[in-house]
Amino acid sequence: MSDIFSPIQVKGVNFANRIVMAPMVRFGFPSENGVMGNKLLQDYLGRADKGIGLIISQALPVSKEYEIPGWAGAYSDQHINNLNKIAEACHKNGTKFFAQLALAGFSFYDKDSKDVNNLSKEESAKIRDAFIRGAGICKKAGLDGIELHGAHTFFLNMMASPYSNKRQDEYGGDLVKRLTLVKEIVEAVKSFAGAHFIVSYRMGWSDNLDVDIQTAQALEKIGFDMLHVSTGIPQDRNLQLPTGYEYNDVVYTGCQVKKHVNIPVIAVNSIKTLERGNALIEKNCCDFVAYGKPFLADSGFVKYSKENYGYKPCFECPECKWYTDSKKCPAQIIARSDSL
Repeated sequence: MSDIFSPIQVKGVNFANRIVMAPMVRFGFPSENGVMGNKLLQDYLGRADKGIGLIISQALPVSKEYEIPGWAGAYSDQHINNLNKIAEACHKNGTKFFAQLALAGFSFYDKDSKDVNNLSKEESAKIRDAFIRGAGICKKAGLDGIELHGAHTFFLNMMASPYSNKRQDEYGGDLVKRLTLVKEIVEAVKSFAGAHFIVSYRMGWSDNLDVDIQTAQALEKIGFDMLHVSTGIPQDRNLQLPTGYEYNDVVYTGCQVKKHVNIPVIAVNSIKTLERGNALIEKNCCDFVAYGKPFLADSGFVKYSKENYGYKPCFECPECKWYTDSKKCPAQIIARSDSL
């Protein structure tokens, strides 16, 4: 029986364990012209030796045209150096590193968001090529793979959802057609990926579990090596969970998807402790478990959890202080006071 510290191989890549640091934007860690700023670079480098099986970067925009000021990107060879530094540090310590590739400027519930239906076929193809170029940059940088961001109402999520995609061309229509752009990206990336570069997809849920399963199966057929199941469009949904179920509907969706695909699945969202994540792995509900806030609260989350599987460093503040100013995070304040 596997547990959360069991190694696992995906494609030609060996992971030391099943623990994933989920992609999280570090607000207040500025970058310039898409080049990762030193503060952000040091944050990633400081996590490379912390016993994490896989680190997935925050969302990196693949196009300067759609970049968010201050965000690190993956659209120029100028970005290779710092990505390579992180990959090298991770590999030295037995950790794998993916970049999450995204297209900023598209978010379904943002009134100022761009509309996928207003893009011409030429503009859509340009965006497709930007994702392919971003993957090539990550490959050159020596990363172990990429994760296409198709969740949280971002561009690829909007293209996949019937709520947002009303296009009448080859990029719109039924589920298969709405995934055409993603299919074109994957086929191109697979042409240069080789045996040791993983192409993963962060999948946003729909309004129906059956549709989620169909989407996951379609993504597997397209050629993805892994799936990372999270929220999508709609933002909330009424999913009836089994009586006594100890996790939320996001985790439940990921675990149900796992039953219907033959590629590894990452479960995520408020799993909180290694104990709870380990239970999911032992029951074969997922293949990897991703954590966010526990790693923000304590970069040594894995180390201390080995001693106490129930260790929960995050205080679960109603409004996360880390996202506005990491120095105001209560867990960080206590850590600093303990070090004095």
